[in-house]
Amino acid sequence: MTAPGCQTLGVKVPLLSSVPLVAALIWAGAFVVDPGPLAPGSVLLIAVGLLGMTTVGLVGMTVTGGRWAHRLCLGSVGAMAVLAVVRPIDTIWVTALVVTALAGVALLSPALMGALRRLPPATSPPLRAIMIPLLLIGIPYLLGLAAWDEPSAGTLVVGFGAPTAALWYARVLPGGLYVVRVVWPALAIGLAFTQWLAPALVSGLGGVVTALLAWHPTVKVAFHPPREVGSVYPIPPELAPGEVLDSANLDERGRPRR
Repeated sequence: MTAPGCQTLGVKVPLLSSVPLVAALIWAGAFVVDPGPLAPGSVLLIAVGLLGMTTVGLVGMTVTGGRWAHRLCLGSVGAMAVLAVVRPIDTIWVTALVVTALAGVALLSPALMGALRRLPPATSPPLRAIMIPLLLIGIPYLLGLAAWDEPSAGTLVVGFGAPTAALWYARVLPGGLYVVRVVWPALAIGLAFTQWLAPALVSGLGGVVTALLAWHPTVKVAFHPPREVGSVYPIPPELAPGEVLDSANLDERGRPRR
């Protein structure tokens, strides 16, 4: 049986959707071998952001067939293409670029496109609630590129704090709504004044946009869904389904069977 809100995607779709993750791993390894102009801290931020985007996209496409996950993976492929401009050309660079091209072909293949949902499920969270963790997952990648020469301590705190806040919110942990509404935006905006211009813009704009999205009423409803208290009404045994009476070992009059 298939869980509510999910669909069976077969074997080909998980294989196709895993190609971007393979490409991201190759790019991460390529920058470990030769980071080029990027500082070690920038490489770490880029790897965290890139692997986070591809992993979440892979899980989203495989489990739910969500179009948001497909778009996230397409965005990660574009991010890898940007990395190809930054890093020096060698054998690993060629391998990573070829796998990146294959990832783009796999994501646009009819087998994968046909398995995606045409419409979101009725019980899906609102768009703003989905955009918040996706935005936070991509922040480390943007900060790594912006602070390519040497990220400051503030840049690292904001960069690694973003996916932590996304996980906190997505897992509906205690205080998760407060984290994305106040804690991380305040941290990002406040530490923007301690960074150079490019990472400061990414940090400040990321904090402002996250706060604007998180303070929308639909985001609170998605994090704390309204609960309805049900009522229980007694019914005559004659109206109870037979399987209910059998499971309770009762006869048609509601008396214990001997």
